[in-house]
Amino acid sequence: MHKFHLLALVLLFLGLNGCEEKETEKNILIENCTVERNASTSGDANSTVFEASKNQKEAQKQNVCLSPSGTDTFSLSDDNNHSYTVKVFQKSIEIKEETRPITLVTFFASWCPPCLANIPYFNELEQKYNDKIFIASVFIHDAMKPEPYQTFLDKHEMRYFVSNSPDNDDFASLLTRTLDLPENFDIPLTVLYVHGKYFTHYEGAVPVEMLEYDIRQAIQTLE
Repeated sequence: MHKFHLLALVLLFLGLNGCEEKETEKNILIENCTVERNASTSGDANSTVFEASKNQKEAQKQNVCLSPSGTDTFSLSDDNNHSYTVKVFQKSIEIKEETRPITLVTFFASWCPPCLANIPYFNELEQKYNDKIFIASVFIHDAMKPEPYQTFLDKHEMRYFVSNSPDNDDFASLLTRTLDLPENFDIPLTVLYVHGKYFTHYEGAVPVEMLEYDIRQAIQTLE
C-alpha cells in the first residue's frame, strides 16, 4: 500500500510538470508571433512562426502601392467631359493632362460642413493662382448621380475641377496610405504637391491663411 501511494505521487508530479512545460511553450509561440524583438528564440517552430510574422509585415509595407510597378493609375473625371489620368507613387503623383507645377488635391463630401466651408477659399485660390495651381477636389464616399451632382456644384459655385469618378474612393484609399494616415481619416483632407512631389498636407479644417502661406512657400521653390 505504501508503494502504491508513492507511485501515485510520482505520477501526479510528472503530470503537473508536463502541463507547465506545454503552457510555457505555447506562450513562447504567441509572443514570437506578435513581438519582433524575440526573433532570436531557438527552435524550428519558433523560427517558422517569426518568419511568417516578418513576411506578413513586409507584405503590408509593400501594399502601399498595389501594382507590381510600384504605381497605380486612376481616372478622375467630372460630368462635363473633363478627365485626368493620375498616377500615384510612394510620395508623389503624376497627372498626365496637367502642366501647372503645383497641385492641390482635396478630399471632401457633401455632408461635411467644414468641407463646404472651404469652397469659397478654394474658389479664391483658383482665381488668384490659376497659372500655377491645379485644384483637384475629389468626392469620397459620396457618389452622386449627374443631376444632383450638377445641382450641388451650381449651388456652391465650385469654380474648380471636382471629380465624381468611380475611381475616387480607391484613389483616396491609396493616396492616404502613402501619407501613413489611418483608414478612417479626417476630412476635409488637403494635400499639396510641387512638380508632383509631396510638399505638405492638412487633416481636417485648415485656416486659409495657413494654406496660402504654404502655397507661397511652394511657389518660391519654383523660382
